[in-house]
Amino acid sequence: MESLGDFLLEEREENEDEMETGIKTTYIGDFGEIFAFKYLKNLFDKNNIRNYKIKPHKFSQDDYDIEIYTNDRTYKIEVKTSTAENHPVFHHIQFRNNFDFLLLIWKPSDNKIYFSILTKNEARKIVTPENTNMEEDDDYEIQTTEIFDENNREFLNRLSRFLELDKELEDLEDEEKIELVEDAKEEIMKNPNAVKNDFSGETYQEWIYEYLSNFTNDVEIKPKGDECDIKYKGKGIEVKYSSLHEGETSKYFKFNEIKPNLFDFIFLIGFDDEENKFYFSILTRDEILEIKRELAGDEFYSKNGFRLNVGKHSKINFVNDFTFEDFDNYIETH
Repeated sequence: MESLGDFLLEEREENEDEMETGIKTTYIGDFGEIFAFKYLKNLFDKNNIRNYKIKPHKFSQDDYDIEIYTNDRTYKIEVKTSTAENHPVFHHIQFRNNFDFLLLIWKPSDNKIYFSILTKNEARKIVTPENTNMEEDDDYEIQTTEIFDENNREFLNRLSRFLELDKELEDLEDEEKIELVEDAKEEIMKNPNAVKNDFSGETYQEWIYEYLSNFTNDVEIKPKGDECDIKYKGKGIEVKYSSLHEGETSKYFKFNEIKPNLFDFIFLIGFDDEENKFYFSILTRDEILEIKRELAGDEFYSKNGFRLNVGKHSKINFVNDFTFEDFDNYIETH
């Protein structure tokens, strides 16, 4: 029986030309800061803001990302960016940093960009700790779509008010913003370490369905947006994929938007590009909840689900040798 790992490696090789090229997660923040600088500069020029200066992005700047000088005053802006399709998460907000306003950029698709700007006090009211066991670390995140509006009108009004510009701002055209996005991406991707070539999570969902279909007819792939990804013998299976991320001290897989109320089992797939090897784990809803609870404490769940960052050797108990029989036996015995 062909193992799932061998099957997926064959699919990757056969479909190599269809790999998506993008920015690695660890460089999304740098991309957002460069884009924010370009966007604000073009916005001010379009609206004839006089005698302003914007300090460009500096990779070494820790306390804030952009400095704006106008009307004899200086404003320090912290920039956070999310490219999540449905549920944006803005990570590592640290209030000890010396910034006046928090600029949030949400880019859920190629042609949609939303902005929000918050004062420090406003941000404090909606953040949650990155690690619920370590709130004293001053490391927070924001998970919400409620601070964004469809045409960015509220953002423009608040930006004008906060910077005391005393005028109604006219936004850039969508085409202009998309062009600035491409410019920022091109600048980041000059660094080869920032570039990732991989397949999407949806592609892996389809490949898992194809693999299972080789052995059984009792499997169904669900439409995008459905409660789970695959139905197998009447059970809802959630499929999550992650490549191996480079952390400050170790490498880890990052599985996002895990919503245990929507599935019976979760199938985790990790891929180490350097080893050219897959890591697999299948867990029940209760098991994944218990593991997350051990790692983060009791108060970790939100309406957008939770994130799980785990190494190759962790409580998840990943295996490399995984077959249809392993998958079927686990479903049958749990």
